[in-house]
Amino acid sequence: MKNIFANILLAFLSVFCSSALYAQDKITINHADSLVGKTIDGEQVREALGNVSLTHNNLKITCNRVIQYFNQNKADLFGNVKVVQDTLAIYAPQGTYYGNESKVVCPAGATLTDPKTTLKANHGVYLFNQDLANFRGNVSITDNRTYTITSDELDYYRSVQKSYARGNVKVVSDSSVIYSDNLVYEKLIGISTATGNVKIESDSTVITSKKATYYEFEKKSIAEEDVKIDFLTENAVVYGSYAENYEIRNYSFVRGKTRLVQIETKDGNTDTTFIFSEKMESFRDQPEHYIARDSVKTIRNDFLSVSHSGYYFRDITGKGGVISLAGEPVVWKEDLQVTGDSIYAFFKDDIEDIYIIKSAFALQLNELNNSRYDQISGVFMHIKFFESRVNYIQVDTNAASIYFVYDANDPNGANRSSGDVIKLHFKEKKVDKVNIYGKPTGTYFPENLVNTEELRLLGFRLRTNKPQRTPP
Repeated sequence: MKNIFANILLAFLSVFCSSALYAQDKITINHADSLVGKTIDGEQVREALGNVSLTHNNLKITCNRVIQYFNQNKADLFGNVKVVQDTLAIYAPQGTYYGNESKVVCPAGATLTDPKTTLKANHGVYLFNQDLANFRGNVSITDNRTYTITSDELDYYRSVQKSYARGNVKVVSDSSVIYSDNLVYEKLIGISTATGNVKIESDSTVITSKKATYYEFEKKSIAEEDVKIDFLTENAVVYGSYAENYEIRNYSFVRGKTRLVQIETKDGNTDTTFIFSEKMESFRDQPEHYIARDSVKTIRNDFLSVSHSGYYFRDITGKGGVISLAGEPVVWKEDLQVTGDSIYAFFKDDIEDIYIIKSAFALQLNELNNSRYDQISGVFMHIKFFESRVNYIQVDTNAASIYFVYDANDPNGANRSSGDVIKLHFKEKKVDKVNIYGKPTGTYFPENLVNTEELRLLGFRLRTNKPQRTPP
C-alpha cells in the first residue's frame, strides 16, 4: 500500500512539475520505494528511498537514496550510485548530479567504465556534454589490455581517448614504463608526451630527461633537455641534450655535448672509459658499438685522444674492445704522443696495441730530460704495450727515427736512422735496442753536437689539446 501511494505521488508531482518547468530538461525520478516531499532552506525537495531510478535526457541513474532539488535541477545520490550513458557507466558510493550542466560529482570515489577503459580515483567529476572526466587522488586509468596510467590527477576526454595526467605520473605498457610530473597520452595514435622528471624504462635502456615523447606503435622515444640514457646490457651511460631511441632496431643517438661513460671491473677495481663528442650513436646488436662525431675526446685511464670521429667496439667478453679514430686523430699514453690518418687502439684489461695507418708519427718525451723527444715515423706503425708500458714500436715503409742515447742517466748523444722497416725496443721507458731492415742508414750525433731543435723528423708537432684526465 505504501509503494502504491509513493508511485501515485511521484506521478502527480512529475506531471505538475513538467507542465510548469519543462520536464524535458529536468531530472526525473521514475521509480522509488518511497517518496517524501520536504523543504530545505526554503526550497522544495523530494527525497526518494529504495531502488531509486532517475533519468535526465539520455542518462539513466540508479541508487539507494536521492534528494532532488527541483529548482536547482540537481540530485544528491547515495548508496550504490550508477550513472549510465550508452556504453559509459560511472559507479560511486555517493555523488551529486547537476542537470543544468549535465555533470556528476563523486567526492567519495568513483569508477568509470566503458567497453575498453576503466578509470578510478578518490574523487571524480564527469561532464557528459564534453565527454570529459576530471578525476583526482590515486587515479588509475587502463584500457584493460595494453596500458595503465596512475597519477594524482587526470583529465580524460573519452570521445578522442586523450588523457592529461598530472603529479606522480606512471604509465605501464607492454613495452615500457614511463614516469613524469605531467603526461599527455593520445591512445588512438599511441603517443605519450611527458614533461618534468621524465624516466622511460624499457628492456635494454633507461632514459631520463626533462621532456620526452614516446611513440608506442614504433617503440620509439625522443628525449630533450638533460638527457641521460642507461644502456642496461652494456654498463654504459650516455648524456646529451637531445636523444632518439629505437627499441626494435636497438639503435640510439644523442646529440649536444654528448658524453659516454662505460665502466669495466678488473680485480675488484673499476676502469672507466669516457668519450665526448657532439653526437653519439649506439648500435646494440652484435657487435655492440658506438660512433662519436665532431670534436671527439676519449679518456680511458692514461689513454687520451682527440679526433673528428671515433668508433668504439666493445669486446664480446665485455672487457675492453677497439677504439678507432679518424679525422686528424691524436693519441696520448703518458709521455707518448701518436698521430696519423687513422688510429686503432685495442684494449683488454689494459691497452695492448695501437695501429696507425698512413702518416704515422710517434714521439715520446724522455723522463730524464724534458727537451728531448724520441721520434719515429713512417707510413704504417704498430705500438705494442706490455703491462701498460710501450714494449716496442715498429714502422713500415719510409721509416725514420731519432732516439737519444744515455750512459746510465747521463745524456750521451743521439741516433738518427732510416730504412724500410724500423723496430724500436723499449726498456724502462727508454730505447733499448733498434732493428733496421731494408737499406738501413744511420747517423750518430755526439753529445756536444746535439741540437734538440734541429733533431726533428718531418711532421714533428707537439699537440696542446690533450683532454683532461678527469672529465668535467
